[in-house]
Amino acid sequence: MTGASSLEFSTEASLENLHECRAYIDRTGGALGLESPLLGDFRLVVDEAVTNIVLHGYGGQGGPVEMAMERAGDTVVVRIRDQAPSFNPDAVAEPALDTALAQRNPGGMGIFLMRQMMDEVTFQSLPGGGNELRLVKHLS
Repeated sequence: MTGASSLEFSTEASLENLHECRAYIDRTGGALGLESPLLGDFRLVVDEAVTNIVLHGYGGQGGPVEMAMERAGDTVVVRIRDQAPSFNPDAVAEPALDTALAQRNPGGMGIFLMRQMMDEVTFQSLPGGGNELRLVKHLS
């Protein structure tokens, strides 16, 4: 995004570090002029994404995660990169929303929530290994 305002962050992917990821979104989003309700949306989808990286990508063993949040005009983009094995989001089944909560298997809502709350959600395998998740929200 040419001419975009951007700030970057990296940490060890772990459930204990989720608070750092949420704080990064709050701090950076605030610096980029985002309002509270939108920050909450980004905080939730980033929390879901990093949790998936920790549990499914790294199998709970940890590994690096990098984020960049940027704004160009009325478009906000968060990029999240990891070095976990390649991931195919199309292999993840849609959640059974018409099934009673008590009868559903736990999990499976992360990608669904990302796609519901963001305008664009793209996953890409990176050359040399790893993945990039791109979350886009148009403000207008």
